[in-house]
Amino acid sequence: MLAAVLLLVRALPASPARLLARLATLTYLLLRPRYRAEIRANHRTLVGRDSPWFWLANAWTVGRNLAIMARLDQRRCDAIVDRPMIYTDNICGSALERELHIAVVSFHFGLWECLPKAFARLGHSVALAVGRQRDPLLARQIDAIRQFETIELVSLKQALRRLRKPGLTGFVLDNTSRGGSLWTRCGSVEMRLPALPFEIATRKRLQLRAAFARIERGRLRIDLSPAGAEAEVLSALITQVRKNPAEWVFWGKAGALADAGPEAG
Repeated sequence: MLAAVLLLVRALPASPARLLARLATLTYLLLRPRYRAEIRANHRTLVGRDSPWFWLANAWTVGRNLAIMARLDQRRCDAIVDRPMIYTDNICGSALERELHIAVVSFHFGLWECLPKAFARLGHSVALAVGRQRDPLLARQIDAIRQFETIELVSLKQALRRLRKPGLTGFVLDNTSRGGSLWTRCGSVEMRLPALPFEIATRKRLQLRAAFARIERGRLRIDLSPAGAEAEVLSALITQVRKNPAEWVFWGKAGALADAGPEAG
């Protein structure tokens, strides 16, 4: 169903595409009471408030973001990644300027598919280490969105070789057939994270950075967290979610918290 919706969103003009994506997301959650319960529990855990109707705001924002990301390979949508505002620590900024290698991972927050293209537009060598999607039709749709000039879609083996060269590598393993999970705690929050990026970073003596993208005052804002291990990366995600909760996919594999109740199916 997601592949069919993406195909239609990509074919429509911008305004109808956003409305369709929003209505599709609302309908999807309306038909899944377990996901709505998970959103409520996760929101209570992360934000500290019980809001039974938060799922509506969450669906409305996520639907808009999906519509924007679904059309990133279309020329008329390029403007969103042309002049990003990048916020990071001095060490990371220096690493980008010196063309050292940086490994990043994102967590279904905001406009996560904008990140590779934005950095490629800035002149960085960018690669995405992707796992194979279970749905071949959806995989073709997503690959089309991610294709852009200097962006490489690489296997995990190719990513390991690439880490020795200057550039930026993002790991994209959620909702695919590759990679296990690990439970990580930060304060009172325990969340399931993809294990493979952290294993690779440890093996190559790298530290991952969490990367987040969202629209702020009409421009793309990118936040790169300080480098760290699992707990530090999770802390960066929690900080972003608490500031802008509707931007995160609060349900399913993306929002798997230990105390969110039984896993939604």
